[in-house]
Amino acid sequence: MTRKPKPARELAARALCRFDGHPEDTKFEGKPMWESYLDQADAVLEALEIAPTQGQLEYVPVQIYHVLRRLSQGAISTNSMHGREDEGLVGFLLSRGLAVEIDGMLHITVAGKAIGEIEDER
Repeated sequence: MTRKPKPARELAARALCRFDGHPEDTKFEGKPMWESYLDQADAVLEALEIAPTQGQLEYVPVQIYHVLRRLSQGAISTNSMHGREDEGLVGFLLSRGLAVEIDGMLHITVAGKAIGEIEDER
């Protein structure tokens, strides 16, 4: 059975809950504690230009996984990406909130890390 990746909004709320030293799934007002952090998670995602209600993608081209794995190791200069295919990959990543471009560098987002549960290998 394949595990479906958690939405970026939930991942951010859980991380904020842990950061405050609270167990994520402890009940608080009848719901898991992490749910009380959804407003803060939305603010973080908005700051990173990720739509908080953005759904999970049904299909992600294999090339996107390769770029996301590279991004999980560090930012990639957009100048190093050439040609129509690379431009298409960058457009795909940006339009779906999987990466952001800051000063000519692509950076992976929380949503990007959630695709295939990509972890930092540092």
